[in-house]
Amino acid sequence: MLKVMIVDDEYMLLRGYRKIIDWNSLGLELAVTEQNPAQALEILRHEPMDILISDMNMPEIDGPTFVAQAKNIRPNMELIVISGYSDFDYVRAGLRQHAVNYLRKPIDTQELVETLRGAIAQIEQRHVQLQNDNLAKQLQVRALLMENSEEKRAKLVQQLQLDFLDPKQIIRLIGVLNPLPPEELADYLNNAANICGYFTRNKDYIILFQGSNIALNNFVNHAPQRVGDSHRPMLIGTAITTPSALPHAYEKLKTEIARQYFFEISAGLQVLVENEKSNEIPILPGYSEVKKAMSGLDQEAFKDWFLKQLQQLEAAQATDILVRQFALIVLMVLSERLSIMNVKSRAIAAINEATVVSKIVQIIMTVFEQTTEDKRKFSHNVLATCRIVEQRYREALSLSSVAEELHLNPVYLGQLFKQDTGRSFSQYLNDYRTNIALDMLHNSNLDVNYIATEVGYQNQSYFYKIFKQQTGMTPLEYREGAGMTS
Repeated sequence: MLKVMIVDDEYMLLRGYRKIIDWNSLGLELAVTEQNPAQALEILRHEPMDILISDMNMPEIDGPTFVAQAKNIRPNMELIVISGYSDFDYVRAGLRQHAVNYLRKPIDTQELVETLRGAIAQIEQRHVQLQNDNLAKQLQVRALLMENSEEKRAKLVQQLQLDFLDPKQIIRLIGVLNPLPPEELADYLNNAANICGYFTRNKDYIILFQGSNIALNNFVNHAPQRVGDSHRPMLIGTAITTPSALPHAYEKLKTEIARQYFFEISAGLQVLVENEKSNEIPILPGYSEVKKAMSGLDQEAFKDWFLKQLQQLEAAQATDILVRQFALIVLMVLSERLSIMNVKSRAIAAINEATVVSKIVQIIMTVFEQTTEDKRKFSHNVLATCRIVEQRYREALSLSSVAEELHLNPVYLGQLFKQDTGRSFSQYLNDYRTNIALDMLHNSNLDVNYIATEVGYQNQSYFYKIFKQQTGMTPLEYREGAGMTS
C-alpha cells in the first residue's frame, strides 16, 4: 500500500477526505492527516510518504515554503497541491516542486481520484525505472569483479564512478550472507550512501563500497541485518587500491563465504585481513603421520582427535577443499581395516559432496564404526599375499603371478582374498601403492611421474586415474594441500 499524507488547516476538510474516497481500492493508505504544516514536516523527517496532498494557503507556513521543504525532506514523494485561490503564484510554486496536479477548492471527488491515479502511475513508472537502473548497475558490478580486460575494466570503473586515487575513499567488497528478509537489505542498499553497487550470488549479497572507515562503521551500524548471534556474518574485505586487484578481492571473498557456510559459522562481523599470516596455507599431515596418530584409538578417542584436527584447520582459516583432503587421508587409513565392499568409494563421494563440516564428521565416524565391527582374521594364504604386496609392490604383480608363487589356483586365491579383505587383489594392490605414493608426495619434491614408477605404475596416466579413484583428488591437488610444490 502506498502511503498518503494530507496537510490542510481546515479540520472538517481533513475529516471529509477520509470519507469521499475508497483509498484501499486505489491501493492507498491515508496514513496521516495534519492541520499544522510544521508538525507535518517533522513527521516526514521520520516517516516516509509516497504522496503528499497539501493546501497552499495555511497560516503557520505558507504553501510554497511548506511544499518546498517537504520535497527537500522526501524528494521522491509525489505532490498534489490544492488551493481555493486562483493566484498563479500558487500554481507556479507547485509546478516548481513537480506537482502531479493543481486542484481548486471545493474538490471534485472524481478529479481527485484521477489525479491520485496519475500519481500512482508516476510512482510505478519510477519504480520500474529504478529496478532497471539497479539491475543494470548489478550487472556492471558483477562484470567488473570478473573482468580480465584492462580496457573494459577501466570503462566499468568510470561508469561506477570509482576513485582509486583518494586515500580517504577506501574501496572494498562486503559480503552479507543470506540476509533475512533480503528485501530489507536491498532497500537499504538502494538508498545508503557510499554504495557503488551490489549484486546477489546465490542467497548472498556482494556489495561494492567506497568510503572512509567512519562511513563504513555507519553503514554496518545502520544496516537492517544486525551483526549478532542470530544473524549470518557480514564480511568486510580489505582495501582495494587498484582496479586490477578487484578480481582477486572477489575470489578471496567468495572463498571466505564458502568457508563460513562449510564450517557452519552462524553470526558475527568479520574483517578479512591481508597480511603474511592470512596468506599462509595450513599444511596437512602425511598419510603415515595420520596413521600413527590414529593407532590404538577407540571410537570416543578417535572422535575427539578428529574434531580437534578440524578445529585447528578452522582456526588456521583452512578452506573447505583442504578439510575434504584431510578427511580423505583419514579415510585412506580407515579403509585398511575395512572388509566391507564399496564402503570406501561411497565415503569418498559423500565427502566430496558434503556442504558442511558436520556432515564430514558424520561420514568419517560411520566408517570408523564399521571398522570396529569388523573383527575378521586373515587366513594364512591371504596374509602371505599381503606380505608379497608389501615387499614387492614396485613389481608388475598380478593375482596369477602371486598364486603361482604360492602354488594356489588363481580363482581360489582371488575368492579367498576377497572373502577375507572385502577387496579384490587388484583393489588391495592399488590401495597399498596409493598409500606409499601419499607419503612420497608429502615428504619429497620428487616428480609425480617418477613417484608413479616407484610405486609400480609404468603408465603415468593410469596412476593419475587410480590415485583419483582411491583418494578423491589428483596427486597435484594432494601435494598442494600438503604444502609441497608440484
